[in-house]
Amino acid sequence: MENNSSPLLKSSLTYGIYAALISIFISVVIWAGGLMESMGMFGSAILGVLSLVISFVVMLVFTKNYRNKEFEGYISFAEAFKFAILVSIVSTIILLVYNYIFHSFIAPDYMENLMATMQQKTLEFMESRGVPDSSIDQAMKQFEEVPTIAKTLRQTLLSGLIGGAIVSLIVAAIVKKKVEDSY
Repeated sequence: MENNSSPLLKSSLTYGIYAALISIFISVVIWAGGLMESMGMFGSAILGVLSLVISFVVMLVFTKNYRNKEFEGYISFAEAFKFAILVSIVSTIILLVYNYIFHSFIAPDYMENLMATMQQKTLEFMESRGVPDSSIDQAMKQFEEVPTIAKTLRQTLLSGLIGGAIVSLIVAAIVKKKVEDSY
């Protein structure tokens, strides 16, 4: 195995762009389809889990491709982790730019509308279940503060870096493959 950082940087940049484009595509489908609004709180949790699974699978496929292309099918845990974490960082940076553009110019009122819709759906759900008014009032207070662009970007950064590190560790553990001694 040749220890050359150039393929690492080039590959992680390329795959990071691909990962970001996949995430952006999913976000656009969710936004354009009004999926968050139509599915409510439980639906948003399902979409979050589904997005995490897709991110994991994408990272796994990308890291295996990198292993097979650059290391002839064998890679150490450390090399696999370096690649995966760099892909996560590149993807997160691109997603920060996308989220800024989306929330500033494309749909500046999206979060406000989403919060109002979620509040209404939560209210209807709680009332249909006979939840006491005091609990409903307490739940409705959670919807009073609409996340700002800064909060949205901070959440993107934290979830991208922390989630990316966790996914990278798991993927590196799965993808690592040692060269077997042949006698």
